[in-house]
Amino acid sequence: MSRIIFSNPSYNYRELIKKKDIRSVAKEFEAILLKQVLKEAYRPLIKGKGFYQRLYYDMFLEGVSSKLAEAGGIGIAKFIVESYQRSSGDKDLRDMVGEMVQREGLPSWVALIPEVESGYNPRAVSKKGAAGLWQLMPETARSLGLRVDEHRDERFDPVKSTRVALSYIKQLYRKFRDPRLVLIAYNWGEGNLLRAGIDKVLSNPELLPQETQAYLKRFKELL
Repeated sequence: MSRIIFSNPSYNYRELIKKKDIRSVAKEFEAILLKQVLKEAYRPLIKGKGFYQRLYYDMFLEGVSSKLAEAGGIGIAKFIVESYQRSSGDKDLRDMVGEMVQREGLPSWVALIPEVESGYNPRAVSKKGAAGLWQLMPETARSLGLRVDEHRDERFDPVKSTRVALSYIKQLYRKFRDPRLVLIAYNWGEGNLLRAGIDKVLSNPELLPQETQAYLKRFKELL
């Protein structure tokens, strides 16, 4: 089977990208790709034809590809739009958390906690039952004032969960006064940290569970 080599399209992709409506850009982009595929499929029929016949085929294929893309195409436009919306949403969440962290007078690296905890996915749920951007356990969330019951779970609310999570982190700062201990207490639980002994943990981090060690390592990679 011979390899298909696509000809370079005459469209200016940069002009498409300048448009504000991502859906229309995505549909036009899919139409361009579909036209290229159809041109390859029709190449044996077009070969040897006169100029006007080739022009007719080109116009015909452009119309068909546009209609296919408008009707849903093969999913390329949908994929582009969904990918854009996810990345845009992540950026908005990061900006929101960064602004709230700054407003609360906390160090900027605190905004990395949702990155490590949930990958900035507000719908994330762990095997242990932690949920939301900040991966709060149900009992922790309730103690901080969030509603968590069969009817509503405010851990999935990015604004409310961020507000209480930052309040909790400020409490941990006042209590432990060390960024490492704040992170350990947040991930492992302050009760576990206190039972293990602060001095012992600081002098011998291997006493920490593997999960918490990996958690701290991930922070070092991001900083």
